[in-house]
Amino acid sequence: MKTVNKVLLLPLITCLAMSFSSCKKEEQEQKRIEDNAPAFSLESGFYNNNQELSLKVDNAKEVDIYYSLNADNKKPKWIKYTKPIVLKDRSGESNTISLVENISNLDVFYPNKKLDKCYNIKAYSVNKENERSPIVEKNYFVGFNNKTQYANLPIVNLSLDYNDLFDYESGIYVKGKVFDNSPETTYPEQHEANYTQKGKKWERTALMTYYEADHKYSFSQDIGVRIHGGWSRAFNQKSFNLYARNEYGNKSFIKPFFGGESLKTCMLRSGGYRDTFSTKVRDSLIHDLSYKAEFTFDQQQSYPVVTFLNGEYWGIYNLQQRFSDSYVEEKYGIDKDDVVIIENDEIDEGIDEDIELYNELRNFFTNTDLSTAENYLACQEYIDVTEFIQYMLTELYVGNIDWPGNNVRLWRQRSGGKWHFMMYDTDDSSDMVSSKCSADKNPFDNANHWKYGPLDDRCILGLMLSKLLTNTTFKNVFSNYLSQVITAYSPVETGNYLDAKINVLSTPMVEFYSRFVSNDSSTYNQAYFMNEVNKIKSFYNQRASYMTSFIGEL
Repeated sequence: MKTVNKVLLLPLITCLAMSFSSCKKEEQEQKRIEDNAPAFSLESGFYNNNQELSLKVDNAKEVDIYYSLNADNKKPKWIKYTKPIVLKDRSGESNTISLVENISNLDVFYPNKKLDKCYNIKAYSVNKENERSPIVEKNYFVGFNNKTQYANLPIVNLSLDYNDLFDYESGIYVKGKVFDNSPETTYPEQHEANYTQKGKKWERTALMTYYEADHKYSFSQDIGVRIHGGWSRAFNQKSFNLYARNEYGNKSFIKPFFGGESLKTCMLRSGGYRDTFSTKVRDSLIHDLSYKAEFTFDQQQSYPVVTFLNGEYWGIYNLQQRFSDSYVEEKYGIDKDDVVIIENDEIDEGIDEDIELYNELRNFFTNTDLSTAENYLACQEYIDVTEFIQYMLTELYVGNIDWPGNNVRLWRQRSGGKWHFMMYDTDDSSDMVSSKCSADKNPFDNANHWKYGPLDDRCILGLMLSKLLTNTTFKNVFSNYLSQVITAYSPVETGNYLDAKINVLSTPMVEFYSRFVSNDSSTYNQAYFMNEVNKIKSFYNQRASYMTSFIGEL
């Protein structure tokens, strides 16, 4: 055995001890600075009357506090705190970020009224050594007690650095530099812009504050925010992906929005390309009733919330589950690093090599005669047939015309398992476009889809369904399962669901229309919302008989 040289080891031990001591000292110093962060006398919340807000630093001497009331502006003005701050209803103040230009390649509507606003108050302290504490932020809604447009809806306030939203080079909400450096496209919604960019590079830090439906404060936490969607990214009301991460202080959202485990990611969804400005309920109706019927494909639960962005009213969104590797991990207990998700024939989650697993699926259905019992049994090693049938029949029944040539997601466990189906973006359905998806339109016809139909083998789902329908056993099971879907979307189920939405949304949607759609209140009012919802009701009142006929013609 070798003898350790104690003479050489001693300096190393001394060095490590000094390093540990230094680190410990730095940690203590950092904690001391953090402890000097200002304390607010009022918690974030809703207040009926004017309030006085006091700021202080406990157990600190010779500390100055600075605060900002205009965090919604490009250059916040920091004011030295000398006396309590009076908080009052801000609704009479001029609009700020709703006036920002260059947020879309489309015609942007600007409201002609002053919008409701809350306070986003930021504060920090500076000691005599000129050490600056972390910034603390809280928000306050004052004078909202008589504003029925927010009754019985949760409130979300997102606070971001102004430049993170609207800077020419790095702002995620504007056309920006990417737009100016990109070529023209056939459709303006397709034009590359800052707001079309994806990935972690285009994620920004935000403070999310959440209030329950009774407007009681629930939680605040730092999160990551990105723009979400396809063509809807070009709208003035854009959707957001929301991310909880360790780097922001919490690996999941403090509140489990949909019961069960807290999520690592979700989204604030505006309502898709068309229903954003109509009802915002089509997609949520389809997901929620599929969930209630216990269909085995993956759905996205959601509920409506009122959103404020940097303290200014930003309309109605659906707070919705978001498909990701984390979603699969949370729901099924599969390590997210072992999850493969394909979106529209491309890798959405996983590694480049995973495309071979998808190619194997496609090759099997391309090259296999599924009319035989033996091969039909073999296909069930690739997919759960019952899940596939429920998924396909639901998409067909609701008349989703932006599918299956688009909005297709499949997932599987890389280390072994079947492919599963994720339903999403079903807004172009339920008589959203009467010329293609009214109750009497045959969803099997290519003409009633923006791209491919469900029997077109140029898309993966069309390939699978067309080949499976050559098998008599499958065809009979497929037809028999229609009754389940008819029950799930019966006039009673859809009517009750939509009536509940009307009770909650009829007034808030009028406020939304005046913010994002039109200043013409004689057209965009409760009657307009009711008429749009009644189109959906009429669709499901008639759909069963037509769909039964379409299935019978296969």
